[in-house]
Amino acid sequence: MNRNHQPNFPVIYELLKQLCQNLAGDRSNDVLKEVTRLIANKPNSITHHGGTSAAANESTIVARINRLLASRSQASVNVFNGFYEELISMTESKQRTPILEFLFHLADSDKSASGSGLQVDLRNDAGFASGTLDSVFSKLSVDSGIGGSQRLMKSRSGGTVTGSTGSLCDAKALVADDAQLQIADRNELEDLLIQDVIYACTGIEGKYLRKNVVSGEFKLDHIHGRNLNACDAGMLLRLAEVGFFYNKVSRFINPKSDSYLMGNFGQGYITALQQELTNYYGLIANLQENLDRQRQAGDGAERMTLMRTMVWLVEPMERLQWLALISDACREVKGGALASAIHKFIWHGDPMVRTISRELLQSACIPLQQMLSQWLTDGKIVDPHCEFFIEELTDVGYNRLWHDEFRLRSSMVPSFISDTLAKQILVIGKSINFLREVCKDREPVPERTDLKKCLNEHLDYLYSPHSNTELHVLIDGVYLKTSKRVLDIVLGPHQLYDHLKAMRDYLLLGLGHFADVLMENLKEELDRPAKDIYQQELFSIVAAAVRKSADEQEEPAVLSYLDVHFLSPCEGDTGWDVFCLTYKVQGPLGTIFQPVQCTYRALFKQLWNMKRFQFILYGIWRNHMLSTRCFKPIASDIGLIKQHLQSYCSKMINIITQMQYYILYEVIECSWVQFSARVKQAKALDDVLEAHDKFLDRIRTGIFLDQSTHLFSSCLEQIFSSVRKLDEWQMNFYKLCNRELDARKEFDEYIQSSEAKGTYGVNAERALERDEAQQEFEAKLVHCQKALIAIGVEYENSVGHFLYQLAVSPIESLPQLCMRLDYNEYYKHRDERLSVPLTFQHMRKKRLVFHRNATMAASSQASRGLTALFKRGWNEIPEVVGSSVIALIGIGLSVVGLTNYYRKDADNRRYKLTYVVMRPDDPRAARIRQD
Repeated sequence: MNRNHQPNFPVIYELLKQLCQNLAGDRSNDVLKEVTRLIANKPNSITHHGGTSAAANESTIVARINRLLASRSQASVNVFNGFYEELISMTESKQRTPILEFLFHLADSDKSASGSGLQVDLRNDAGFASGTLDSVFSKLSVDSGIGGSQRLMKSRSGGTVTGSTGSLCDAKALVADDAQLQIADRNELEDLLIQDVIYACTGIEGKYLRKNVVSGEFKLDHIHGRNLNACDAGMLLRLAEVGFFYNKVSRFINPKSDSYLMGNFGQGYITALQQELTNYYGLIANLQENLDRQRQAGDGAERMTLMRTMVWLVEPMERLQWLALISDACREVKGGALASAIHKFIWHGDPMVRTISRELLQSACIPLQQMLSQWLTDGKIVDPHCEFFIEELTDVGYNRLWHDEFRLRSSMVPSFISDTLAKQILVIGKSINFLREVCKDREPVPERTDLKKCLNEHLDYLYSPHSNTELHVLIDGVYLKTSKRVLDIVLGPHQLYDHLKAMRDYLLLGLGHFADVLMENLKEELDRPAKDIYQQELFSIVAAAVRKSADEQEEPAVLSYLDVHFLSPCEGDTGWDVFCLTYKVQGPLGTIFQPVQCTYRALFKQLWNMKRFQFILYGIWRNHMLSTRCFKPIASDIGLIKQHLQSYCSKMINIITQMQYYILYEVIECSWVQFSARVKQAKALDDVLEAHDKFLDRIRTGIFLDQSTHLFSSCLEQIFSSVRKLDEWQMNFYKLCNRELDARKEFDEYIQSSEAKGTYGVNAERALERDEAQQEFEAKLVHCQKALIAIGVEYENSVGHFLYQLAVSPIESLPQLCMRLDYNEYYKHRDERLSVPLTFQHMRKKRLVFHRNATMAASSQASRGLTALFKRGWNEIPEVVGSSVIALIGIGLSVVGLTNYYRKDADNRRYKLTYVVMRPDDPRAARIRQD
């Protein structure tokens, strides 16, 4: 058809010519003439059909032809599809549409044939006088094998068009009958399409829809799908999305699928999905029931159409889509991780998504509710699939129950449970278990019953964005009650604080006289090889030292817990290398103290080593003072060496003494004061243990055992090495002096004996021997002096390096220690590295200069503007200055001013100091002194 809706006669004529040649053979020209004459006599039929089909597209006509041929035989449909594919390859789309439309009306309409009176009999040479146009194409179809043109048109009113000279039907009746036929065909097709949609909604293939077994997507059947126009095909594919999402969701509840969710949380989630699908199945059943009723009742005013089906399935499609999306997020996760994956959707902007995710989360968290109830009330965990965010370790020793038996499983902590709340839940159950299993205390906490009831009735409080719900308040209350109960038992009957104090006194050598007595008594034993020392012998010496250092006369209670511990000895080790003290406690305290035993041993080993070298230096000094009188006969020979020895010994004693003071008082004692304050403020046992760990960490840092200060430990080791060498040198030196002193004494005694005999003197040989011994002694003294100087140089180099490391350390207390060790700047003048601007002394000078300049600047600024502040009255000053006013009364100053300084305290909190500068004769100075 052209744009004016006129028949395209050239195309029609060519088509008829080809049809006649293929179907009639030799008689094709005669048949073509008759058909042409028929069309020429009745052109209205072609014009009519062309006009009614102008808006129809190619796919609609092909679908109608296929339905017509399918009512006769499937072979006709196959032959037509073959010819149609050839037609597609030979013609354009705008040409195929009128051709197909004409063929459809030519095959379907017997009305035109009846009106023309055309009679063709291809099997009879008598001509075209026996039969109608229908019989012509009927006979043609027999010869050619095409069944697509065999159909007798029956009227919808029940009449038939028969005979060679049948009467023509009225044109309006024909149009109405054709429209009625199209409506019936359309309704039948729509019923089939809706049936396919219902099948697809349950994951089943239909006539027009095929499912991809891998992806679950639906697509049009490559044969039957051609019978549908673009509108029906698009609507069908759109509705098939419901089946696609249904297939995705159903995989999560299929035990044979790889997407099946495992564990108790997964089963709870699957239960919610099954409930959703049950409601969905009810909707699909209603659709099927309406379709069956429609097919039985025939045409009706309220037909079930594809568009109405779309309206029915819009909400289920959206719900299934979100269920599939949420389920995909839950794939391959379990327990608390699954709850976190669902919780991400609970605050979605769409109310329907919020409702769905909340229902899924409530169902999935039912196992969490049961686990929390058992844990918070009984301290027990029933978790066969490892889904709870608290993990129980079964292979933990009795001495580590509190620390290691229960711990958080971070990957399973739901996102709606904060870290603070998770730790509180962990401590509650751990405390209940600790009270029952270790402390044998089964006293119930009244709040536990209310907590269990709240968990059973209001689990949704757990994933509330607010932390002030009834559930959170109850958890806080039970946490405080349970923690206080554990703390009271540990600090009360089991005397935790007293044991900590004993460990500080004996393991950290906080009791000074105990360390001195023990060092004095153990020296001879520890000088022996480690393999020759017995632990029982050393314990008796330790017990005696404890009794001597105890204030009370009765047996000290600490002896029940203090014990000697030997480290694993190596070849050549002495008792000093393997000796160590340990503190053994049983029951609940053993559970608490076991993890820190190794830390205490390391701290004791370092402190004991420093105490040992202090003891060595004191011995060197004592021997030096005692030897002054003993070696008086050879004082002239060894006087210079003794001076060097005294100098080096004094330097070493100063360093060791200052280090001991720093460690015992500024490190251990100050840390103990802070720890004691935190113990008094503690609300739970973990607060005490945390404070204790920080206490040990500060000591570990102070005595150079942690990673940040390990370099200082190596520097100290070099200093201790010099002390050890000096001790060995002194022993060898005194042996040399004793031999020389004995030789001289022997020589003098020989002279005295010769006088008694009357020989008076020695012979030349004996005098020569004495002179040679004297020269040898002097040579050895020179060698000893060189060795002593070498030890001193090595020591000073080690101390200089140690002081430099202290001076540049970022730890605030270490530069101060450097200044204390080099109080007279002796090492500073000998090491230019200690004079660089990075050292503490230069930083201190720079701060003093800065404060002085700031004070002068404040004074000059006051003369320009701040003096007016005081002129307004004394009562206004406290409002501006505040409670931290420090009055600096400058002699001779003629200005009044304010200046602010900002500093940090021990807790790293920033505070402001305001300095007031005024004349000393100002009457308000007295008020400042009083305030």
